[in-house]
Amino acid sequence: MANNQNDIEAGDPAIPHTQDGIPMIVNGQRLSETAIQALREARNRKNEAKAADANLPAELNGPKGIEPTRYGDWERDGRVIDF
Repeated sequence: MANNQNDIEAGDPAIPHTQDGIPMIVNGQRLSETAIQALREARNRKNEAKAADANLPAELNGPKGIEPTRYGDWERDGRVIDF
């Protein structure tokens, strides 16, 4: 039996979600409406940031592959050069 009315027992069925897909139970604890709203706002901010990044122009003549900048140095073919 659960200790608290918000605790969920191990044998309970699948975790319920809100209509917009946010889980109502995390780590066995039912989330408050405030926590659910905070998760909803965080998801919206993340989606807005992704949309803003998608609207940026592509880099011209930039490095291919992994970003070569490391601690103010540039690495090319195993050599590190300080400017």
